[in-house]
Amino acid sequence: MVTQAEITTMSDKGSTRVLFNEDNLSEEVRAVLGEITACIGGSNAQTLEEAGSDENSHIHLNLDQGEASDLYDRLQNHFQSEDQGPSFSEIREIQGAIPQAPDRLVNVEKADACKVHPSDSGRDDDGNKLGIQSDSVNLIVTSPPYWQLRDYGMENQLGQEDSPEEYVEKIVNALDQWEDFLHPQGSIFLNIGDKYKNKSLVGIPGMFAERARKSRWTIRNQIIWSKDNGIPSPAKDRLVPRHEHIFHLVPKDDYYYDLFGYSQAFGNGSNPGDVWNIDHDQNTGDHLAPFPRELVFRAVTLACPPAICPDCGTPHTRQIERPLKNLNPDRPQAQRALEKYDNSKLNKDHLRAIRAVGISDAGKAKEIQDATGGNDDEIQELADEAKEVLGGYFREFTFPLPKTASWSGCDCDANPVPGLVFDPFAGSGTTINAAYSLGYQAWGTDLDRTNFELKLDHFTD
Repeated sequence: MVTQAEITTMSDKGSTRVLFNEDNLSEEVRAVLGEITACIGGSNAQTLEEAGSDENSHIHLNLDQGEASDLYDRLQNHFQSEDQGPSFSEIREIQGAIPQAPDRLVNVEKADACKVHPSDSGRDDDGNKLGIQSDSVNLIVTSPPYWQLRDYGMENQLGQEDSPEEYVEKIVNALDQWEDFLHPQGSIFLNIGDKYKNKSLVGIPGMFAERARKSRWTIRNQIIWSKDNGIPSPAKDRLVPRHEHIFHLVPKDDYYYDLFGYSQAFGNGSNPGDVWNIDHDQNTGDHLAPFPRELVFRAVTLACPPAICPDCGTPHTRQIERPLKNLNPDRPQAQRALEKYDNSKLNKDHLRAIRAVGISDAGKAKEIQDATGGNDDEIQELADEAKEVLGGYFREFTFPLPKTASWSGCDCDANPVPGLVFDPFAGSGTTINAAYSLGYQAWGTDLDRTNFELKLDHFTD
């Protein structure tokens, strides 16, 4: 077993920089080390196979000073980026109880995204009738080709229109086509980029927002996708663009939305806001315009139910509770408050009274407590007893943390199935792979299916 890997510089053979020094390295880390040794070459590196015969052996990469420094920085950046945000397994756990469905849907069909229609539309099959029904899609996550950025050489391709107005018009018309697929409580997350023409930004995101509103769509958020590793620019008289827009659109006000789950995954329990700091994935393959899998993970966590009834289509929704003793484990004051309570003769009635009474100097308490400021004498007496015992730790019990109590659905006898995610511009399949790997059903279309490949093993910790 490899227990340590070092860089030994050519200029100073006695000096090493330890990259890994950890027992029981995972297969993923071993794979990273294997890639390094393969990249350096057999004459300059001891292979994993050779090292594997001795549990105390090291992997030595004999590089010059510049190569060693570059490799060290690259690996450090790689593992730092891996530490940012929740892991795949953490995101998967937060999703809730996604049903195990061995025959769940996954496919990318060849079709024109602007002309697609459901299998039960009643229209003739013109090459754009898909294998999914109306009202069956819970979430659409997509990124249409940007205007006049790249010619894919495909007939009827989007993005080569003469004017940005025509381009935006086609996208909004496509939204209206997609609405036929969308569940009544469904959402669309659409990534759209801007363009410089004659030295000026065209303003495509703004044009799209205005046109979508006129077409009855409700824009719930205009999310800023901020990225540090965007495409370099040769421009010397302006700043390089490092953000794009993601629109959250809904056709109806009663849409599925799991802010609690999303906040647990991406906001430390609080509403994280509408700026998503997501770099492009490092390994994007041969496709020229992928967007990162974390973008899909975020949209799915927010707006796709983990389970739906196949008969009536009702989504399972998260039910939240605030247990009386569910205090913040990271706060020493909260842990001390629990100790004082457990060692006292107070009971849950006292804790309920604390929540009802609240604390006069905490405005936040009034948002989450019951009947703050309007309590009867018995409740006030219990609260006073608790405050006498707990002292200043009294206030800790006014802010118990929320947690998932259960998931509610419908009264049908049918076994639930996973929610369905759809990407009309599937491209290399980031949306399809990300959603399907989480356990959801996934469907897509593209004029060119050759870029798509199902790569579920890519989405692990």
